[in-house]
Amino acid sequence: MTLKTQSQTEPVARTAQQDPASSAGLQTGTVKALLTEVEAMVTLDTGEQIHAVQATSCLLAPVIGDTVLVYSGPEQSFMLSVLAREATVTAEIGVTGAKDVALTTKGSLALSAPDVKVSARRLTVLTESLMQTGKQLVTNFSRSLETYVDKMVNARTITTTAQSRSSAIKETETLKAGILVQNIDSVATQNSDVSLITAKEDVRLDAERVSIG
Repeated sequence: MTLKTQSQTEPVARTAQQDPASSAGLQTGTVKALLTEVEAMVTLDTGEQIHAVQATSCLLAPVIGDTVLVYSGPEQSFMLSVLAREATVTAEIGVTGAKDVALTTKGSLALSAPDVKVSARRLTVLTESLMQTGKQLVTNFSRSLETYVDKMVNARTITTTAQSRSSAIKETETLKAGILVQNIDSVATQNSDVSLITAKEDVRLDAERVSIG
């Protein structure tokens, strides 16, 4: 009984000592050269040099010097992930071979960085509420089109500089100011069916010539 029990347990012990990574074709290596954006030459820890393709699941693009996890298949090898990086280069994150990428969450999505750059041929923002808070806002557009149902602007100072400005109000325009100062370099014209000027104290016209009628 004792000898039979030992003979049954010995194969089990040898199976447990096998390396599951080697049997699955998983190895680690170092990226030595980049052939294309998704293909590289990798030197395995065994010394063998192979051609490997960045897997779709590998979101971080490998660079030269990276330690990567490689799966060596019968026909092709894949870099599954970047395990370590020593090079001080910009990390590029993307999905290999994907034309469109969507990022969704049921909760909140936070993006925090000292400097954020967005580059796109077309940018669409759809939201129920949009809030902007900052010390300075600079916008440069060759053409700007804004459509609002209601727009409210609260600012301490507003300065507008333009070569030409046209404004069309279909109904009523109301201006309320503590002091209104207008400086016209050339000509000021006003055309209306009815014009009314009301002042509590004085109305003064100062010019070399004043024509009425």
